[in-house]
Amino acid sequence: MDSPANRVQRILVGVILSFSLMTALAISEGLIRILGCEEVCIEENNIAFVFPIILIISIALYLLIHFSKNKEHEKGFLDKWISRENENEMRIRLKKEQLDASGDNMGSGWSKMEKEHLETKLEEE
Repeated sequence: MDSPANRVQRILVGVILSFSLMTALAISEGLIRILGCEEVCIEENNIAFVFPIILIISIALYLLIHFSKNKEHEKGFLDKWISRENENEMRIRLKKEQLDASGDNMGSGWSKMEKEHLETKLEEE
């Protein structure tokens, strides 16, 4: 199975391709002005700037995920939100964390602490 980061990257490729096409169409139709108008820019539309903004954000997210592939777990910028681990690695890590957090070891730790406390108290008496 792919990691969630790989799935997000595939989605971002689709978003980048579609919004680059929409941005190109908006530029060719005159809704977005790049340099200057030789004629009167009647058709200029400020809402059309949403396309290149979403395109730039999508490219930035894609690059962040792409360049954090070789880093360790939780060392990447987006690792708090998008996991780069494979499903098998994630299951092993979560089971280990679950065993560490379980209350099975807590009883023995509590009894050891109580035993030490009673021993020191008896030594004082």
